[in-house]
Amino acid sequence: MEPVRLWAAVEFTAQSGSTDALLGYAAQAGLHLTRIVPLPGGFRARCAAWHYRPLAALARQGHVRLRVEKRLGLFFRLRPLLRRTGLWAGLALFIPLLLWSQQFVWAVDTSTLTRGQAARAFAVLRQADLAPGAAATEAKRTAGEYALLESGEFSWASLNFAKGRLEVRAAAAVPKPAIAAGTLHGLRARCAGVVTKTNLTSGTMLVVPGQAVEAGQGLIGTARQERDGALIFAPAAGTVRAQLEWSDAQSVPLEETVLQPTGRYTVRYRLSAAGQNWTLPSVQPPEQTLERTRHLQPELLGLPLPCSVEETTFYEQQPQLLRRTEAQALALARLHSLQTLYTAFPDAVLIARKEDTTCTDTTLEYTAVYTLEADICTQNDPGS
Repeated sequence: MEPVRLWAAVEFTAQSGSTDALLGYAAQAGLHLTRIVPLPGGFRARCAAWHYRPLAALARQGHVRLRVEKRLGLFFRLRPLLRRTGLWAGLALFIPLLLWSQQFVWAVDTSTLTRGQAARAFAVLRQADLAPGAAATEAKRTAGEYALLESGEFSWASLNFAKGRLEVRAAAAVPKPAIAAGTLHGLRARCAGVVTKTNLTSGTMLVVPGQAVEAGQGLIGTARQERDGALIFAPAAGTVRAQLEWSDAQSVPLEETVLQPTGRYTVRYRLSAAGQNWTLPSVQPPEQTLERTRHLQPELLGLPLPCSVEETTFYEQQPQLLRRTEAQALALARLHSLQTLYTAFPDAVLIARKEDTTCTDTTLEYTAVYTLEADICTQNDPGS
């Protein structure tokens, strides 16, 4: 393969006139011709692109007509691009724009966090306006660190930003101890019951297993006796589990109007980039809708772009009359009652349950009395 063909070469034909003399003049002038093929009344040949103009001048002297048939090489492929002013202007603006865009968040690095912690950190940082596409100023980073700490998920957080990359470093918050703890005031009973088990951590235990206690009665005191009989302060801390009865009443309608999806939905996108937000389309969704939102980050060839897309889907709903059977209403009442129970006593252990139901044409009345075992300690109100 001719090396000159890779860069810039011309294939041409020479017709009429003194074509034989042209070959001699070209050799004397040092114009190297290759792939010379005889043609009726002339020849076809190739030469380097920078040799074509001197060769054309010799051809005019001998009244030979030259005609270019092919232009070969990388130069002629790049030549159309070199004539485009917009391309050069784009290349000239690309580097300044790239340097300017480094002040915006391109990607968020949460490699030091677990998957669950990373998801919660993303949500907190998004509310602090530190999502991809936002400007990562020092004030925003400071506010983001405080937001991570206030979320209760982390005990320590640090946000480092460099060249479009926001690095999130955080330590998980230490869980609170399972036992109740008091300081200057003792622990009292939140309800009446019979003590079944005690666990003293600090202070003085005032009850023993098998003892019946009333609501508000002291369970753990804030004093500790030394060997010589002297009383000194010790924060009250520990657990007192007791067996007690707890009642709850629920009312469940047999007919209720609820919102059901119709199958129609509307999607709205919100693009955040360069510290600006654009909403497309800007149509108003229906009033009765179920809203679902997810966040996406566009990529180009596997590389994240300094922008984020918030996709919100509005599922249209319409009122519909829902009819329940007595069995369905009873199951729903039991569920609501158990939810209320475990909200009041998260560590409760059920022992027995007594139920009473009354059903009318429109409503099911449900009453339950639970026998359970739970921790009944509650910190005394300082003002009492």
